[in-house]
Amino acid sequence: MELDLDSYKQFHKTHFHPLDLKIDIPLFEKQMEQYSLAFREWGGPRKNIGRYGLPLLNQNGSLHNNPEPACYPLDIWNKENPDNKLWYPLMAEPTEVLNLSCFDPIEDIKEYMLRSCVLKWNTGANFVPHTDQTTPTEVIRLWGTNDPDNMSLRFDKSGKYVHPFDVPNTDHDLIPVENVEAGRLYLIDTCMIHDATASSDNVYQFFIALNIESLVTVASLKM
Repeated sequence: MELDLDSYKQFHKTHFHPLDLKIDIPLFEKQMEQYSLAFREWGGPRKNIGRYGLPLLNQNGSLHNNPEPACYPLDIWNKENPDNKLWYPLMAEPTEVLNLSCFDPIEDIKEYMLRSCVLKWNTGANFVPHTDQTTPTEVIRLWGTNDPDNMSLRFDKSGKYVHPFDVPNTDHDLIPVENVEAGRLYLIDTCMIHDATASSDNVYQFFIALNIESLVTVASLKM
C-alpha cells in the first residue's frame, strides 16, 4: 500500500502538525543515560560533526550492529552497499530501547513503526536542506525533540516538493517552526525541503517512521 501525491497532500494539510502523543522528557533523558555508549555516529560522508543515533527499530533488533544501517541515510547506505539494499519495511524489528517505559505514551503507534531512531546531537550538528522521500510512498513520519529552544527545524518558504536526489545545492529560503513543545510528537511533511540544526549539546530528536496502515490511528491523534 502506498500514498500517491494527492493522497499524501490530503493527509499532510500542513507541513508540521501536533499529535496527542507526548513523551515524558525527564524520564526519557534519565533512561537514555544507560544507553550513552550504544549511540552510533550517524552514517554517511559527513563525519565528526556531533550526530549520533540509537535505533528503536532496525533490521534485526540488535544494538550491536556496526555499522548500523538504521542510523544512516538509506540512499547513501544503498549506494555504498548494493548487495544489501534496505528500505523501511525491511527494518521493522524493535530493539530493547522501544520497550523503555518512557516510550509507553506511544503504545498506540508501535505496531505501525518501521526504521526509527533517537537522534542525539551536539552543538552545530545539522542536516543540510534536503527531503527524505517522494511519492508514492510507503511511510509517513513523526518528529519531536527534548529541547525545542536549542533545536531549529526549518521548512522551505514556498513549500517545495523535490525528489531527494534533486534538492539543489544552493541557498534556500527556509522558515523555522515555532512553538514546538518538548516531548510532543508531530506529523511532519518530509517531502518538503527542510533542514535542522542543534545549538547545544545533548539535543535529542525522535525520528519515527510509520507504515501506511497507521493513517487512521494517526488521524485520530491529530490535535
